[in-house]
Amino acid sequence: MDDSESQKLAAALTGGEKCNDQAIKALRESFLEMNELFQAALKVNWTGLAEQEYFGRPERLMNYTNLVEDNIRRAAQYANLKGNPQRMPDIHIRCDDPYDVCDDGNKRDGNHLAYNIGNEPHINFCDRFFKLDPLAKAVGEASSNQTTMMDLMAYYNRATAWARQVMHIAPVGKAVVEKIDLAAGYNGSWTTVKTESSMNTSFLAGVSNDHPITFGPNNIQALKYGYGATRAKLIAGLSTQEPYDAVNNAESYSLYAQAKYVMEKRGYYPSIPTIPFANEMAILANEELQKGEKKRYACFDMPDVVPASPKTNMIGTPISSSASSIVKLRSALLEGHSGLLCLALSFSITLLASY
Repeated sequence: MDDSESQKLAAALTGGEKCNDQAIKALRESFLEMNELFQAALKVNWTGLAEQEYFGRPERLMNYTNLVEDNIRRAAQYANLKGNPQRMPDIHIRCDDPYDVCDDGNKRDGNHLAYNIGNEPHINFCDRFFKLDPLAKAVGEASSNQTTMMDLMAYYNRATAWARQVMHIAPVGKAVVEKIDLAAGYNGSWTTVKTESSMNTSFLAGVSNDHPITFGPNNIQALKYGYGATRAKLIAGLSTQEPYDAVNNAESYSLYAQAKYVMEKRGYYPSIPTIPFANEMAILANEELQKGEKKRYACFDMPDVVPASPKTNMIGTPISSSASSIVKLRSALLEGHSGLLCLALSFSITLLASY
């Protein structure tokens, strides 16, 4: 495939407030890596352990399996080839922390790597994001070490963090809540009402609330949000959770995609952490288990979606002919077939000097 036949991403990255050249390069590369994760995640197999551990058993999920597959399919559309009618929303990226939340949290409870603004295609990346390893490096190092090769969180990388943020974008990640319609009354069975919304972060149900570290005496409590593999698996497996809780959890998709990528590249499922669901009462009382991983890639005490403010410019500056940076990259997302299918990726980023 020559340059005249190059195929393009289904969206552009725009904005770039307070992102230096090195940050822009990292965001561009990690966005492409994220596309590789979601391409691997497209192969959903509901008899598989990864699917059941991160979303739940199909007999419990029932019709929600279709929602999971649709969400993954929409996320994977960012790697659309030219000529496909599906166009994804351009993503406004920034590094200026307009809501001043990058430093929320603490060493025990974690801090934000990135956060979504208003469930829009609008993401702020915090300094901690840029300390994450690239996809290939993370997978290479974790898989070559006997002590980490089966631990999914050892593979966590910048593409995984990107994936979670993309699932928060309203046209990509769809969530559902189903409640009994009490007004309709009981007539042999209950009528339920489904409500769709954007995807955020689910939390553990039937457990004690968390107590964040704070300055000074208080009794502040926090929900135990579904970040990290341990909590994601608890949300998918505990009977105290709604069947759609894992389906509505953005982190579950990013970790599932990460697991599927490792399976595709290394041929095994990194199944750690393992959860002893046979004794559910013990799990519900085990606050140490509910804390999740010690190394955290999110602020565990709060969602990573903030409400949009009218004072924040929501639309990234479009590409101008004088200030655009167009980079063509080819990524072999499909391997092991006759010939090599290359996905040529072109997108533009316009930088703003300041906000």
